[in-house]
Amino acid sequence: MAIQILRTIVIVLGVLILVVLGAVIWTAFEGPRGSSPNVGGENTQPAPDRLSLGLSSPDCVITTASTDAGRLTIITAGPPSLPDCHRVFVIQLSSGRVQMEIGL
Repeated sequence: MAIQILRTIVIVLGVLILVVLGAVIWTAFEGPRGSSPNVGGENTQPAPDRLSLGLSSPDCVITTASTDAGRLTIITAGPPSLPDCHRVFVIQLSSGRVQMEIGL
């Protein structure tokens, strides 16, 4: 009697494992329901026409620009007489807004 109960429990657990494994595989290939084709994080909004960093002088130049995780990081520099030129800007690409500004 105890062996039959144990055998039934093992069979039920095996079936549950197969059901869960099937659900994981189904989700991996189908993706979440209601997901848009923009799941990869691509920006589909139009870019802003102009971006102003509000630098104090035309002598300030962009030395580095890089993108990562939907953000644009810009490092600016300039002559030593213009310390306001030395800054780091983090810009959200989808909106064009400056998220963070750090003076160096």
